[in-house]
Amino acid sequence: MRQPTQTFVDSGDVALSVLEWAGSGDPVLLLHATGFHSYCWNEVVRRLGERRVIAIDLPFHGGSRCAGRPHWPQMAQAISRCISRLELDAIVGAGHSLGGHLLARCAAHEPGRFRHLLLIDPVILPPQRYALLGEQPGEIDPATHPVSRRKNDWHDPTQMFERFRDRSPFDTWEPAVLRDYCEHALLPAGQDGLRRLACDPLDEAGIYLNQRGNESIYEQLPRLTMPVTLLRAPSDEGAEPGGAHSPTWPQLAAALPNCQEVYLPGHNHFIPMQDPALVARYLLAAP
Repeated sequence: MRQPTQTFVDSGDVALSVLEWAGSGDPVLLLHATGFHSYCWNEVVRRLGERRVIAIDLPFHGGSRCAGRPHWPQMAQAISRCISRLELDAIVGAGHSLGGHLLARCAAHEPGRFRHLLLIDPVILPPQRYALLGEQPGEIDPATHPVSRRKNDWHDPTQMFERFRDRSPFDTWEPAVLRDYCEHALLPAGQDGLRRLACDPLDEAGIYLNQRGNESIYEQLPRLTMPVTLLRAPSDEGAEPGGAHSPTWPQLAAALPNCQEVYLPGHNHFIPMQDPALVARYLLAAP
C-alpha cells in the first residue's frame, strides 16, 4: 500500500498536519470526524488506486495542535487557508460528520476550487436542534459532557484495540480501520509511561457543545452549486452528534442546489469505518 508523507501547513493560528498520498488526477481531499485523525482514511485510500489524496487533521486533532476552545467557523477558516496554500483546485472533497460540516463551509467560501463533494453523514443539524442550542444559557463547561471522561491513559495502541474491538460502535467497523485509528490516536508516552489521546477528551467535548451559531451553515448551502453526493445513515430524533445515529438534517438534500442523496439503512453514523469500499466507489465515480 502507498504510504503518505506528512507536512505541516501554516494556517494562521495553527499549523495543520497534512497527509498526502502521491498520485495523479484531480486531488481527493478528505476531512475526518470529531475525535479521529487522517489515518482513519487509510482503507478508503487503499481502494482509490493511484489517485492523489490529501487528508487534513482538523484543528484539535491528530498532529494539528491548538489552544483555546473549538469554534466551528474558525476551524473551517483554518482548513480553507490550508487548501489555498496547498493550491488545490478541481477538488473532489469528502467529509465525514464534523468533517462534512467543515467541508461544506470551505466549499461555500471558494466554490470554484471544488469539482464534487461527498458529504458523509455531515453534522448539519435540523433547524429545531440549532434553535434549542441557541436557548442554552452561556457557555457550557466541557467537563460536564460525558465525552470529557473518555479513558485517556493507555499503555499502547494494542490495549486500545483490544478494549474497543467488541464494543459498540467500534464492533461495526472494519478491523483494519480500528487498528489504524488506535495506531495513530495516541501521543508519545509521558513521564509516567502512559500515552494519551491526541484529541483531548475536553476538546472533543467542547466541539460537541460549542455549536451555538452553527445555523449560519444554512446561509452557505445555496453556494454549493457543484454536484454533491450525500450519504446518510438512519437518524434518531434528538440523538447526540457523534453517536451511532445520523445527526444530519433529513431535508438537507432538498436544500442543496445539485444533490443526490443516498440513504443507507444498513449503516450507522460511522460509514467510512464500516464500509470504506463504498466510500471509495463514490469518490471514484464522482463526475
